[in-house]
Amino acid sequence: MCGIAGVLDLSGSPIALAELISMGAAIAHRGPDDEGYVAISRSSGTWNRVSGTRNAEFAANKADLGLAHRRLSIIDLSSNGHQPFVDPGGTCCIVINGEIYNYVELRAQLSAEAGIRFVTQTDTEVLVEAYKHWGEHCFSKLNGFWALALYDFRTRRLLLSRDRIGKKPLFWTRQGSKVYFASEIKALLQVPEVYRARKVNRRVAATWLVYGKKDLDQDTFFDGIQAVPPASFVYVDGDLHGKEQRYWSLPGERLSEKSLAPHEAAIHLRDLLESAVALRLRSDVPVAVELSGGLDSSTLAAFSAKISSQPVSAYTVRFPQKEWNEEPFAAMVASALKLDYHVIDAPTADIWVDILLFTYLEEEPYHSPNLYTNQAVWAQMRAEGFKVSVNGAGGDEVLAGYGQYYGACQRELLLQGRVREYMSNAIHHTESSGRVQPFISPLPRLLGITRSRPKYPALAPLATKLHQPSLLSKLLVSDMTRTLMPYWMTSGDRGFMGVPLEVRAPFLDYRVLEFAFQLPIQYLIRDGWHKWILRKAMHGMVPEEILWRRRKLGFPFPIEHFYSSHADILEVIYANVDNPFVAIPRSASARCDWKLISFLLWYELFFNENYRLFEKISAMAFAGGVRNGSPANPAFLSSFPGARALGAVQ
Repeated sequence: MCGIAGVLDLSGSPIALAELISMGAAIAHRGPDDEGYVAISRSSGTWNRVSGTRNAEFAANKADLGLAHRRLSIIDLSSNGHQPFVDPGGTCCIVINGEIYNYVELRAQLSAEAGIRFVTQTDTEVLVEAYKHWGEHCFSKLNGFWALALYDFRTRRLLLSRDRIGKKPLFWTRQGSKVYFASEIKALLQVPEVYRARKVNRRVAATWLVYGKKDLDQDTFFDGIQAVPPASFVYVDGDLHGKEQRYWSLPGERLSEKSLAPHEAAIHLRDLLESAVALRLRSDVPVAVELSGGLDSSTLAAFSAKISSQPVSAYTVRFPQKEWNEEPFAAMVASALKLDYHVIDAPTADIWVDILLFTYLEEEPYHSPNLYTNQAVWAQMRAEGFKVSVNGAGGDEVLAGYGQYYGACQRELLLQGRVREYMSNAIHHTESSGRVQPFISPLPRLLGITRSRPKYPALAPLATKLHQPSLLSKLLVSDMTRTLMPYWMTSGDRGFMGVPLEVRAPFLDYRVLEFAFQLPIQYLIRDGWHKWILRKAMHGMVPEEILWRRRKLGFPFPIEHFYSSHADILEVIYANVDNPFVAIPRSASARCDWKLISFLLWYELFFNENYRLFEKISAMAFAGGVRNGSPANPAFLSSFPGARALGAVQ
């Protein structure tokens, strides 16, 4: 769990050490435990570890490839985990951001099959040896998450790769003959040439403002800066776009009930999740669990308590508003499982104090100030000695937990002729308040009737055309691969790596995904219950009050209260922005739109460099009684060199 950056000059000309070090400094918050730089000359096949004091030697070597790494130590805390890592034979050099959970099993397999003798206890060395033994096929054998750059001295080629779901980001851009890549966009912006050339990607901006969607097609809000696609690898030999090779995809077909009985499905899902949690408890540092009181986090807490030989520490957020507070449910789970239970009071207002650096940390617009609240949980965990958190991310997207999946499921049932199941879902639907609505709400889209009108219709022609699938099977695939999960992964990574903390998500274990995406849809929403199969699987392990809750929130956020409490700050924002893409709305309801607010703040920081606006906001927050002095402050607030350098890049 770290940060990586690099530059390759395709023409063979020497690269600048200063650029590489600046890129590494911009992501220092991701890895406070160690840093490293390697300079490689592809023509001579030589390499050197470098630092700022060895600039002359670096230039003399005429290195045309540089790799940077910032380390958050999780596995093998010794200096053996230092990166960039070069194998003992000098065959490969790698920098990786991520974790290979099954490195113990792969290590044993490689030793048995190829007689490989390992010199460290790191998952990094296992990955390098796996690549040397299996080549590109190694990625399909890894269970974990990663973004990596690997240089093969034998072929003189640089390889970039990301994990199956894209939990770890990897951005790249090209300027002339040089290709730059990094874990965060802000590292790329440290390169003066990239910073001067920055432009807004108008299509991405329009899609965000009109539909509230981003991270759709590997494009970012910065024109010319893209992400390496998930579940792929690519060789850096020019423009990378379109040259990626996929090594994994979700299953394309679902099984029938005749092929897989409900009780068999429940047992297998439970076994897979238990195995996924067990792998994610593998760590050389303390691990905690995030507990919201909902089904997903309670499931992971239950498995953690079963597997761990020590009491499991769990953290939850408490809100003062009763209708938003799920802490009593989390407390119930903690008591039943005998967890070491910690409660954090949500610091919802503190975001205004930190708005400059948090806007810079996220580096693109984001959907809700709830991301700041989430980070407060991670920061408290880190302050109390934890470096790893087990998180319920993905449960809703994998097992159809969101209310929006109801209509898609019902339409698919009708098209399959399964009227009895349709009626049972409608009669008992747990997410609906009225009796008639569950019967009729799925029908308009089935009949081709749509009534939605996009926001900012003038921008609609510029936006990516979004056609959400009408049926559940295809909608879940779309949300996992394009419309939801890429955004959750990227925005979440920026938040928890700003602490920094490694967040592990067992529901996104590829074995769980492959099984869940073959389940009949009748096992996902059944008798009106979303995630029905998970409820069946966890019978006897999770309290019944949690297992069959009709309403869930999951680390919620009182957004309406937030807007009303800070209307004065919102007015200051709207009065002090200059944005060429969108007109400021007049109505109070339209102004209470965080997607718009975050877009305006992003533009003011990264393009208008309007630091005075951010100073005003922070001053108002302090004057209003907000104080940010917690010992749980995340690293990016106090040691974020990229933020200080932002205004200095010319």
